[in-house]
Amino acid sequence: MSNTKAKNNSKNSKKSKQTAKTVTSVKKQNTVEYVIVNILCLFVFIAFAYIAIMSFVQTSVFDSANYGSEVILYQTDNIALNILFTALFTVFIFKMKKHYDFFAKVNLKYMQICLAAFVMIVGLVWIFSVTSVPAADSYNIYETASQAAKGNYLSFQNNSGFYNSDFYSGYAYYNFYPFQLGFVFISEIFYRIFGTESTMSIQVFNVMCTAAAYLGIVNITKLLFKKRSIEFISILLLAGCFQPVLFCTFVYGNIIGMCFAIWASYFLIKYFQTNKYLLLIPCAVLLVVSTLAKYNNLIYLVAFVIMLIIHTIKAKKWQSIAFALAICIAVVGTSNLVIMSYENRSGVKLSSGVTQVMYLDMGINDSYMAPGWYNGIALDDYRNAGLDAKAGNAQAWSNIKSRMNYFGKNSNYMIDFFSKKITSQWNETTYESIWVSKVKNHTNELNWIGKGMYDGSIGQFFELYFNLYMQILFIAFAVGIYFLFLNKKTNIETVLLPLVLLGAFGYHLLFEGKSQYVLTYIILMIPTASFAFECILNGKYTKIKEFVGKLKEIPEKKENEKA
Repeated sequence: MSNTKAKNNSKNSKKSKQTAKTVTSVKKQNTVEYVIVNILCLFVFIAFAYIAIMSFVQTSVFDSANYGSEVILYQTDNIALNILFTALFTVFIFKMKKHYDFFAKVNLKYMQICLAAFVMIVGLVWIFSVTSVPAADSYNIYETASQAAKGNYLSFQNNSGFYNSDFYSGYAYYNFYPFQLGFVFISEIFYRIFGTESTMSIQVFNVMCTAAAYLGIVNITKLLFKKRSIEFISILLLAGCFQPVLFCTFVYGNIIGMCFAIWASYFLIKYFQTNKYLLLIPCAVLLVVSTLAKYNNLIYLVAFVIMLIIHTIKAKKWQSIAFALAICIAVVGTSNLVIMSYENRSGVKLSSGVTQVMYLDMGINDSYMAPGWYNGIALDDYRNAGLDAKAGNAQAWSNIKSRMNYFGKNSNYMIDFFSKKITSQWNETTYESIWVSKVKNHTNELNWIGKGMYDGSIGQFFELYFNLYMQILFIAFAVGIYFLFLNKKTNIETVLLPLVLLGAFGYHLLFEGKSQYVLTYIILMIPTASFAFECILNGKYTKIKEFVGKLKEIPEKKENEKA
């Protein structure tokens, strides 16, 4: 018995030492980390506080008269209704405080299972209710991937009569956008397994990825804050976030890329907390797949590299800087390998494609849709240069300098341009999740769900709901950033997802913008927003209580004076 007790005591002491070490490593923060993450938090707070304020004042919606063309209209919000709803929601939050013990009793594993099941059911019902058919870029990818699954590579050749070939002056689509071959590769795998007759296999996988992404956010919340109540709140917020679920009809890499990037973030955060370098392997693999699915997820790569550099300085872990270099090579290299693979299989040498300089030229110019949305300028820069990237870049830089001069001479116009661009992306609160399937053809006749969502009361309800939901989420996220700073919880772990959000905000502010591009980032706000709700619920509010107490004393003093 004594030997057993001694063994147990030694095991417990080892566990306690390991725990203490982990806690210390999590809390440890050097000057470089402290300065950088708080500067980043300041920028995040400014950006999203602005969006939160604007969400009360102005909303962007699609013009019903030009719905298929994605024309954005700006309308003044019902400020009184927004304030009323926010006030009612605040009251509801404080009413929840009375039942706060419930958070500690509920089985969160069951709640996670219920969340995943809920997302799967809603998502599957939706995609089979509308049976959307791809169009535009998504159809180009479907055509190429489905043909490649049969050994046909005709769409890689110029003047081959591929889908929408006239729009590209007969040049193969991938001469302009070779990075799209990452998702072509993923799609081809599905079509080889499930057949080429339908895209429903990818739509079903989108639903599965959405459920997995939501679970990823819950587990990141758990890692960051280690508190059941915050995890509970994040599950509730995710259950109310329907836009990604509705977006699953879009046969594109957005949802798949979102899922894999979120889980890559999970493993990186876990590595920061434990310094177990083996966690970097799934992190790298997941990020590579994420960027293959959606090349814009290089935004995650930049955020990862920044935090890995800080971690190298903070923890003196040189493996972090080595991994930062390795993951850059892996992400860019894998994309290039996929492109080379299709070139070898098709026997066609592709051009380098539209560059980021050309996208910048497009992103700072007007569009018939909204400021900085698609306007064809990047395509024209490249096509007019005869698909010569160097000549196209020279033309784009000339256009950019001219545009900058115009902004400098017309500062009011510049402010209006960028404020409308922000509003058109972040305050179009459906994020094209309904639009993206409504404007498409449908394999089967719409049932009452599809009809109600597109042209009935169901769609009207969701548009109002999305507006109110996003207002609360924007406010909570901005407040959460403030509370992170106030409670000295800003570090490379808690600021990783906000940094990704800042990257998304900055990139789409300057480069091509669309509200659907923002959709995959909105759930990244939920861990910080959940932390904000926790802080609000646990606030002592002593000064407010003192003020209310003094107000209550006034009638009592008057009664005493009369007596």
